[in-house]
Amino acid sequence: MSERPAGVGQSRWSWGGAVMPYAAAAGAALGSWLLVGVPLAAAIALVAACLWRPSPLLVLVVFAAFAGFFGSKALEGLANPPDGPVEGWVTLLDDPRPLGTHGIRVTVRYGDARVEARAYGAVAARLDDALAGERVHISGTARPATSDWHRWRHVASTLNVDTVGDRADAAPLGAFTNRIRRLLESGAGSLPDDSRAMFAGMVYGDDRSQSPRLYDDFRAAGLGHLLVVSGQNVAFVLALASPLAVRARPGVRLIVLLALLAVFAVLTRFEPSVLRAVTMAGVAVTSAALGQPETGRRTLAWAVAAVLVADPFLIRVLAFQLSVCATCGLLWITPALTEMLPGPRPLRLAAATTAGAQLAVMPLLVAVFGAVPVASLPANVIAGPATAPVMMWGLTGGLGAGLAGEPVAWLIHRPTAALLWWVRSVAAASAAAPPAMLGAGGAAVVGAGVALVLVSRRLERARPLGVLGAAVVTVAMAVSVLAAASPPPGWSEAGGARLFRHESAVVVVLDGQARPRDLLQSLRLAGVRRVDLVVASRGGASDAHAVLALTDRYRMAAVVAPTMHRVPGARTVRSGDIVQVGTVDVEVVSDAPDLVVAVSLAASSEIPVVEAPGGP
Repeated sequence: MSERPAGVGQSRWSWGGAVMPYAAAAGAALGSWLLVGVPLAAAIALVAACLWRPSPLLVLVVFAAFAGFFGSKALEGLANPPDGPVEGWVTLLDDPRPLGTHGIRVTVRYGDARVEARAYGAVAARLDDALAGERVHISGTARPATSDWHRWRHVASTLNVDTVGDRADAAPLGAFTNRIRRLLESGAGSLPDDSRAMFAGMVYGDDRSQSPRLYDDFRAAGLGHLLVVSGQNVAFVLALASPLAVRARPGVRLIVLLALLAVFAVLTRFEPSVLRAVTMAGVAVTSAALGQPETGRRTLAWAVAAVLVADPFLIRVLAFQLSVCATCGLLWITPALTEMLPGPRPLRLAAATTAGAQLAVMPLLVAVFGAVPVASLPANVIAGPATAPVMMWGLTGGLGAGLAGEPVAWLIHRPTAALLWWVRSVAAASAAAPPAMLGAGGAAVVGAGVALVLVSRRLERARPLGVLGAAVVTVAMAVSVLAAASPPPGWSEAGGARLFRHESAVVVVLDGQARPRDLLQSLRLAGVRRVDLVVASRGGASDAHAVLALTDRYRMAAVVAPTMHRVPGARTVRSGDIVQVGTVDVEVVSDAPDLVVAVSLAASSEIPVVEAPGGP
């Protein structure tokens, strides 16, 4: 057998081996995006050719072919969705989530199809406490799903549930993880509501009980990723297991760690970021057990390739995109920033880790949401040190709290409560600050400044470039803060509601369409610091939920609603009534069936501005 040529040929071979993982990731991404169906025989033939004469280009083509093959098969599976009456057993694929004011939605498997089931009222109550993996007998009516959001999550139909019958336990692995979740939940019962919701999200990925204010505060701080499980949870699980696993033989250690990763993936409902991290960890522990440990960058590339071949639709899911980008930031940007920043190494590493991840996801966030909060970088640096203990103690001490019950559980979770209070305080302070945002231009300037800083570390006599880059970043942040929103007085839209601003009064008019999370975000970004009066025009459940969210943040002075309303704490008003707020008069023009109000300045000759549901 001939040997590989030395010299140049050997360099080419070494280079090819070094880029193989990146070629695989690029091929899987390309195939997942294009979704071009490739015959299985052709894909297998490409694998044989790759094994005979491997090259980066051939590896790219192989992974693109398999991603395209599996992606096209997944699309074919959505071609004949359930349509019409449905009755039978379904398996829950995730946990029921709130839908509107009195409904729930949950993804289920009916036959071979994945369906989003929706239930309301008493029917929803029968499903509310079910967990993923459990089986339920239902009946209802299915309709094909048409949105991209459903398609890229393999959902073929939506199902309006009419009746819920018997229930059956999940399979052994699912039942085991559900038992863990219920133990963690019961052990955290002594925590305040917001802290308990944070605990559930940070430790095992349950974000269903987060209040609108909690959600928006974390969005304002750029800390939203802390309210769900992420890749760092997987790292902490491995860190907890390593002291025990290291004592076992290599083969046993590998089996134990892979089993632990599988259990954690089921526990956290296969969140996209967890799938990426679990696969990455599986590649790392397997390569180490085989005596060929991979670098973090190559491990990420192999993990991305494997995940996208298994589920090509994930390339269009934002959570997966953010997870990959953040990990790239940790692996490529963080090391350079760590060497650049001044101070003790632990502090430099903490700041560089946060900055690396934030800078890597910034372009994607700007592209999707239009802007990112300036507070995200300092907030993550300040809150970050408290998150690791919450996640690690939450799994270990949290299980002990669930097993022990009260009052021992209360004592066990005192450290948890203190850490969660700190993270919550950082988020609340960020939400109370001026709503400074970095748009596309600001993000580009910040990216250019960081690039200058990184270049200055690579080139000799380039220190002035680093100083210039740091100055550019600082100025961009300062300009964003100074340019924070301060809209003029008058009427404006605000998250499905109407907002009237005057120097002496702020009035919010609801018409049953406002979603609490969107409403709070819109008011925050508009720079609203107080709300003096809320007009719940319809007075139904939707208005009631919006009022509760507003009260949680603003502590309003007054709420008015029509007769027979369902708004807690609201005062009933009728046609002809006038509510004075500061120097503003709010007159009820009509109260049947919904409130219509006219707003004018007291003792002024200006023509009143009439506000009706839906706006003028």
